[in-house]
Amino acid sequence: MKRLFIFLLLVALVFIPVKLWADATYTSTTTPKACTVDYCSSGGVAVVDVQNGYTQRVDSDGAAHVQEKAQTIAISTSSLTTGELLKTGACRVGTITYGGPTSGSGDYVLIYDALTATGTAKFDISIGTAKTTFSLVIPGGAKFATGIFADGAPTAHASVLTITYDD
Repeated sequence: MKRLFIFLLLVALVFIPVKLWADATYTSTTTPKACTVDYCSSGGVAVVDVQNGYTQRVDSDGAAHVQEKAQTIAISTSSLTTGELLKTGACRVGTITYGGPTSGSGDYVLIYDALTATGTAKFDISIGTAKTTFSLVIPGGAKFATGIFADGAPTAHASVLTITYDD
């Protein structure tokens, strides 16, 4: 009797179509979604938007993959000796890259969640060896409430700072 029940259950699962609906709305710092699942009525795809900024997609074969929102790029090629405001307003920083072929040993950049170099820096990135590049990938991103301000080393090397962020 158990075998018959299991067999009928498996047959029912094969012949009952499962329809899912997807909402591919990106998450952001201003409209976060706390892990909502939507179902697609026209195909076998599910999308889960989680609060950390990633979207997980499940295709009709059951394979899951993560998609991150495309990000805006802010680049500073100045020496940053006086600082530079890269972004005003709330955002989520995804990557920070600093250095380059003209960077000097001991060059550093302080990244603030502010409009000026006030308070404690959120990130302190330094170059150990001249002419190298440091890259930081932040899974899920780091939330900034006020803006992105970069303040650099007091020596004027031509290091390049690149930050990716989304609103």
